[in-house]
Amino acid sequence: MEAKLRTLVVACLLLICTGCLPEGDVQVRSLPAPPPEQPIANLPTQLHQRNWTGRLNQGSCVHASLVNHLRWLNEFELGERWRATYSDGEWDSRLRNRLDAADIDYSYTVKADPRFLDWATATRRGAILWWKPAHCCTFVGWVNRDGRQYAAILDNNYPGRFELTPREQFVRLWAGYGGFALTVMEDPASSLPYRSYEVIDER
Repeated sequence: MEAKLRTLVVACLLLICTGCLPEGDVQVRSLPAPPPEQPIANLPTQLHQRNWTGRLNQGSCVHASLVNHLRWLNEFELGERWRATYSDGEWDSRLRNRLDAADIDYSYTVKADPRFLDWATATRRGAILWWKPAHCCTFVGWVNRDGRQYAAILDNNYPGRFELTPREQFVRLWAGYGGFALTVMEDPASSLPYRSYEVIDER
């Protein structure tokens, strides 16, 4: 019995190791990582949620913005549940109460602090915020173009594209609209894959 077991183990090891040894040396070279994706919360256009009219005949921009944000954070089921549950106008304190009731962890500011958006960009989460009169949009990160930095915004009234506003102008206007922003504390979608090496010599 012991001899049979030994033979079986040896056969399994040979099977596992077959083809593991290379026929020749392969030389590879590392390739540089591409620049970070811009915007960092680059939700595919087919997932952009359009604003909808609720039961009270009001726009649902806060909830549409949150649905976009949740989709970027891979919380699709939660996003669909939120969309089915809430609609019409919203304000920051009630939104936070509803998130608390749903046991959703989040971080927020009411002071138009650009450092909050810096953090939302650095962590690749993005945020929702008050933007434009009586409106809420999804902040998808700072974008660098031609030596300037811009806020990239997904407006649920105009899905399918991102709007850019110079940073200083954006922060000033955002403060005028109330300065509220909120980020759900979940992990964002993975970065786009890229080829990290190339074969330079194969013998």
